[in-house]
Amino acid sequence: MKKILIIFLNIFIILPNLIVYVLDNNRLEAPLVSSDTITVVSANARCIALEDLGEKNWFGRAPLLIENLRSAEPDVICFQEVTSIHYMYFKKTLYGYDSVIRYRDLIPVLSEGCPVFYNTNRFDLVDKGSFWLSETPEKMSKDWNSGSYRICSYVVLSQKTDGKQFAVFSTHLDNESDEARINGVGVMIDKLKELGGIPAIFAGDFNTTERGEAYRAVTEVLDDAKYRTDDSDSGATYHAYGQEGVSLDYFMISKNGINVEQFRIIRTAYDGVYPSDHYQIMMKMTLE
Repeated sequence: MKKILIIFLNIFIILPNLIVYVLDNNRLEAPLVSSDTITVVSANARCIALEDLGEKNWFGRAPLLIENLRSAEPDVICFQEVTSIHYMYFKKTLYGYDSVIRYRDLIPVLSEGCPVFYNTNRFDLVDKGSFWLSETPEKMSKDWNSGSYRICSYVVLSQKTDGKQFAVFSTHLDNESDEARINGVGVMIDKLKELGGIPAIFAGDFNTTERGEAYRAVTEVLDDAKYRTDDSDSGATYHAYGQEGVSLDYFMISKNGINVEQFRIIRTAYDGVYPSDHYQIMMKMTLE
C-alpha cells in the first residue's frame, strides 16, 4: 500500500514537469573543433527512483543537467545510472554526438547503463562495446559478492585532425562489495590490454573514496587525473541533493599519452535544485 501511495504521489507531483519534459525542445550542439583540447565530462544522472519526489524527480532535473553540460561544452560525455528513459532524452537533446550503451540487466524500462557520447565533428569511431564486470564479462553476470550487475561501455576514438587514438570507458562500480570493485577494475584493465594499451580514460562513479582499496587498486595502474594538473579542484562529488557528501567520481587516466590541462567539479544548482545527487566532473586534456 505504501509503495502504491508513493507511485500516485509521484504521478501527481511530477505531472507538470513530465509535460514540459515531453514537449522539451532543448538542444545541446556538439562543439566544433577549435583547439587540440578535448573536454570530457562524467555525470551520474541518478536513476529513476520512487522516492525522488518534487524537485528530485528526473523529469524536472533533466534540463538542468543539460545546462550544466552546456556550460562545459563536452567532446565526450560518460554517464552512469542511465535508464532507457534517460537515454531517449539524451538522444533527442544531444546533437552532433553518437553513443554506445548496453543495459546491465533485464529489468524492464529501469535497467541502468553507462553510455558514452562522443562528438562526431571531432572523432571517428574505431571500436565500441560493453562488458560486464564479472568473471564472464561477455555475458550478463555478476561475481565477487556484487550487489548488482555492473557494466562498462567503451569507445575507441580517433581524432580527425591527426589520427591519434584513445579509449574512453564509462562505468559504475558496485556499491556493496569492495571485492567486486577491485576485481571490476581488473576486468576493465584487461579490456584495455586487449585494445593494445592505447591512452585511456576510466570515468565514472567508483563508489570508493581515495582511502578505499578499489582506489588503491586502480591507481597502481592509472593516475587520478586531478593530480596530473596544477589547475585542479577537490571536494565531494556525491552530495545527496545538497547534503554533506564524499568524493566517489573520478577520471582515471593512462600514465602516458594524456596531458591534463584542467580538472573541475561542476557544482551549479538552479534556485537550490540540483541536476543530480552527484556533481558532474570535467577534465580538459590533450593527447601526446
